[in-house]
Amino acid sequence: MFNSKTFSLLIAIAFLFTSTINAQVQKINLGQTPGEFTIKSLSLSPGEYQFEIANNGVDREVGFVLAPKGKTDQASHIKEAYVKAPVKNGTSSLTSVVKLSAGEYVYFCPLNPTDQYQLTVEAPYKKISLEQVKGAFTTEKLALEAGDYEFEIVNNGVDHEVGFVVAPKGKTDPANHIKAAYVKSPVKNGTSSTTNVVTLTPGNYVYFCPLNPTKEYELVVK
Repeated sequence: MFNSKTFSLLIAIAFLFTSTINAQVQKINLGQTPGEFTIKSLSLSPGEYQFEIANNGVDREVGFVLAPKGKTDQASHIKEAYVKAPVKNGTSSLTSVVKLSAGEYVYFCPLNPTDQYQLTVEAPYKKISLEQVKGAFTTEKLALEAGDYEFEIVNNGVDHEVGFVVAPKGKTDPANHIKAAYVKSPVKNGTSSTTNVVTLTPGNYVYFCPLNPTKEYELVVK
């Protein structure tokens, strides 16, 4: 049997666990008026969301549909995004928790009815995996769009620690290294390590490892 102190502790832990989970779920409020949503587009990051749909003046029950762009047939609807109850005028209803990955979606209400509105989910940065073998990178060249990147460096067969350097082409002295592109820890054989997030603007760069050592490889950012 639990004593009162143990029971109180269990309740506190359960509350803390539930609060932590809820803090990770972001709530999005969307209102509908006759024939339309008041918010015409959404841009979100990957993650977990719960939508609250409000009926503001529509004289019938409304709902909510979220689907990948170009796939709006019922079979492609994201079922977790259906409201838990039809939304009468002057009320609101929540969806279940919806996990969204990077991509393009649309949201709409076929009961109102409304247009299809754009919902874009963009990753905060892109991840690039680069493998090193003895004396070389296995990827000979990179062509990227300007943006934010995290590099993962894999040591596959080099019998000592390796690293990673990114620098503007022709300026490879340590003073010009992009420090955010250094790996967070030396990469031993059979392991990997990531860099910090690196913001790359248009230009010509090189990447290499002075510890392997490797030649300089071309990295073009458009």
